Amino acid sequence: MAKSGQEIRDSLTAFADKWGSYEGTERAEAQTFLNELFACYGTDRLAVGAKFEDFATSAGFMDLHWPGVLIVEMKAPSKDLGGAREQVKRYWESSSDPETDTPAARWVVLCSFQRFEIWEPGRFPGKPRASMSLEQLPERFDMLNFLLGPQVEPVFIEHHREMTTRAAELMGQIYASLADRAAAPVDELQRFVLQSVWCMFAEDLGMLEGWPFQGLVQRLLTDSAHSSAEVLGFLFRILNQKGNHNRKDLLAGTTYVNGELF
Repeated sequence: MAKSGQEIRDSLTAFADKWGSYEGTERAEAQTFLNELFACYGTDRLAVGAKFEDFATSAGFMDLHWPGVLIVEMKAPSKDLGGAREQVKRYWESSSDPETDTPAARWVVLCSFQRFEIWEPGRFPGKPRASMSLEQLPERFDMLNFLLGPQVEPVFIEHHREMTTRAAELMGQIYASLADRAAAPVDELQRFVLQSVWCMFAEDLGMLEGWPFQGLVQRLLTDSAHSSAEVLGFLFRILNQKGNHNRKDLLAGTTYVNGELF
């Protein structure tokens, strides 16, 4: 059974407490660390096919290789992750297998137990998508969402857990902008703002897994081919739907919202 966001946070909090003071070698505890990290997300590392010490031609042995999905390179807490980037680049380049139609791993994680760098080298080869400490991991667990399965997208948006005055001002600006260009009748615009605010609160409270609203907004900001009315409107329709039809990709963590808002 899949873990909820709160269950993942709780597991990662205990995980961070356990490993936060580790000062040993990479070789001694890397596999234990990674098995426990997968388990925090409710995933059986062996069952999904993620292998330890997988050999890549001309590159050596990868600490962990989940074919097509993930490479993890572990370093001791005393090591600088920057020194491993060229090494893991060679691993990534060797991780595909045309004979079995296996692509190179989409995600690469460099980890020194208390530090993480998350890379997506096929799209962004020059810079990590995110960096964080082990201490930050429980609140930023969605940055490693691919540990839930290759179909689950990570979220690299900084999440703000408090509804600040600035946030309220921004929502007011959004409403005013929509009203100024007569984007919809007034009652529909008011409902849209309320729906959006509810979604953001629900994500922060763990009621919507995987940050679907913020993930879709981020997608809209980088892909002008779709309209916000189409994309967010579809999300709101799914939230008003009892069945599981179309609950996939970023919408995989949504559930039926029993109320009149949607």
